Amino acid sequence: MEIGDNIRKYREIQGLTLPDLATQAGVSKAFLWEIESGKSKRPGAEVLFKIAQVLGVTIAHLLGREPEKTEQNLIEPEINDGLRAFINECKRRGNPLEADEIKSLSFVQLKGGRPTTKQQWALVYGMLKEMTGGGDG
Repeated sequence: MEIGDNIRKYREIQGLTLPDLATQAGVSKAFLWEIESGKSKRPGAEVLFKIAQVLGVTIAHLLGREPEKTEQNLIEPEINDGLRAFINECKRRGNPLEADEIKSLSFVQLKGGRPTTKQQWALVYGMLKEMTGGGDG
């Protein structure tokens, strides 16, 4: 996985837009877009450090050199296309997900694997809200 893909993954997990991350990290939106799109392969260490700080990860995470897996981190966060579509649909409907909700969903792992469609993510989200007392019922 490229540095840009990792930055995008952790940015989405934190619920940040590209302009939000650029502002908080003190880099231009255009430069951040170039990094995420793979057009700027090697941003400097100082830039990576600032981005990592804002995202709450290490530079190693951004480089894809995560520490050895332990029992605590066997499941990796992931925002697949289905989850991304679900997040965007919630935002479009005026009920955007909170950053901690996105982060929690990014770690969901079911017996058959991770949900892959927007509809599956909607079901998982609804069940989790119900189970945690966040539902309307």
